[in-house]
Amino acid sequence: MTQQEPSTISQRDLIEASNTAGFFQLLDAHIEEADIGRGKVSIRVDERLMHPQMIVHGGVIFTLADTAMSMALLSTLPADTRISTIEAKINYLLPVRTGELVAEASIVQQGRSIAVLEATVYNIQEGTRQAVARLLGTFHIARQKQAV
Repeated sequence: MTQQEPSTISQRDLIEASNTAGFFQLLDAHIEEADIGRGKVSIRVDERLMHPQMIVHGGVIFTLADTAMSMALLSTLPADTRISTIEAKINYLLPVRTGELVAEASIVQQGRSIAVLEATVYNIQEGTRQAVARLLGTFHIARQKQAV
């Protein structure tokens, strides 16, 4: 008798669960996509996100990219699977002062316990979309042990 792999969480359920998490509510970040290995997260730029030089703090940009990558990975895994970021490298390309930030992520390679993902963060203002950061991250996948 074969045991079926648990089904992945639906995009709607993953987005709803994430958007109600305290940290995302604190930032007013919005999960827009978590489906078939792709993730998308957005946030409106305002003064809460600025550091003293009045540009968006790099930690906000990193958080958006890390979250988009997490959504991309979670969308491919059984619903109860835990993941964690092992490491990530970010290149900041341009400063951000206004507009909206959108992070889009996809899976580069996914194994049984490790996955590599990439994300680009865009600044959208007045119809113009510019890449402001690129991120490459490695994630640990903590799969449930199968009963024999």
